[in-house]
Amino acid sequence: MNEKRYLCLYDIPIFSGLNKESFKNICTASNKQRKAKGEVLFSQGDAADSVYVVKEGSFKLIHTTKDGDEVILQIVSTGEILGESALFRRDTVQPLTAVAMEDSKVCSIDKGTFEKVIKSEPDLAWQIIENLGNRLYNTWEQVAESNTQTTRERVLSLLMRLAQKYGESCPQGTCIKIHLTQQEIASLVGVSRVMASQVINDLIKDDLLCREKKYYILKNRCF
Repeated sequence: MNEKRYLCLYDIPIFSGLNKESFKNICTASNKQRKAKGEVLFSQGDAADSVYVVKEGSFKLIHTTKDGDEVILQIVSTGEILGESALFRRDTVQPLTAVAMEDSKVCSIDKGTFEKVIKSEPDLAWQIIENLGNRLYNTWEQVAESNTQTTRERVLSLLMRLAQKYGESCPQGTCIKIHLTQQEIASLVGVSRVMASQVINDLIKDDLLCREKKYYILKNRCF
């Protein structure tokens, strides 16, 4: 087995508590993939036969409604898992579509192998459940915000959450190290791109937000 690959995947926090033998089973069953920005990792309705670990990059999880509208429900990044919800569902199809937001690397792991490992490793099972709980809570939070907050408040709340999760300190404040378009921000908060664009421009004018190259920066006064 390639030792570099073994150590690389083992460095991901969710696997750090596994014993070497259990981890070896996961690593042996994994398949390394590269996805360019805009490429689909899996689509809503595809067979849910694998779990994916993001080794580098980020993905947006999209739900397509019966009317054909696309809604971004979540963003996942380096060290996070995709497709794990299928482990606890009776059907065998993906409920969402995962699209690369930048050039990314993932490891896909056979669902059957992954199930066997989490059944024998309570700590790993608990971390998977915790991940699902966090995503469910975030979804509820988005629904609550869409019903009670103004568009400005929703956009600012989203940016603050992303800054807390993916932010890096910089002289101006906190840089959100994810490439976000105005359309993606609009979809995440449930408004039109025009409305999101207007709010972003207002936040920049109010000196709460700025943008450098591909990244948004929340000014320190936001926290």
